[in-house]
Amino acid sequence: MELNITLKGIEKIPQVTEDAIKSKIQKVEKYFNNVQKADVVVSKQRGRYSIETTLHIAGRILRAEGKGNLIDQALKEAADRLDRQVRRYKERIKGAKKSVREVEMPEIPEEPASAIVKIKTFPIKPMSVDEAILQLEMLDHDFFVFKDEETGEYNVLYRRKDGNYGLIKPQD
Repeated sequence: MELNITLKGIEKIPQVTEDAIKSKIQKVEKYFNNVQKADVVVSKQRGRYSIETTLHIAGRILRAEGKGNLIDQALKEAADRLDRQVRRYKERIKGAKKSVREVEMPEIPEEPASAIVKIKTFPIKPMSVDEAILQLEMLDHDFFVFKDEETGEYNVLYRRKDGNYGLIKPQD
């Protein structure tokens, strides 16, 4: 597995912390032997530490973030969240699937548009709705854009406030 540790707002971290990061990330390999890459971003902003982990496992992405006043607190939180993500992903692979409930369109807020401050690009692979739900959970985001493998249409899956999911499909 390729492991990249990036520092932002920090010149150097202690070797013991770097070893702890490597150890926590390598624990994931007991669940999956096909972890291709792991990116860890350690940052410090306004006296608080943040550790973001992104794992690339068999074409899927798992992401977890931890924050704390001490770097050890941030690492523990990130590792705990990553562990939960990995377990959930492993359970989903074994067949525990959640179903998509009633589709409902979100309300559009009547606020003035904000400026775009960041642009992200990513490959969109054809997948089923169940796979999209899994990816949404693993990324720990509020929405996920994917291409439906059956229809070839681009859809948006989102997490509702009640814990269920909504699916936005294009209409001709």
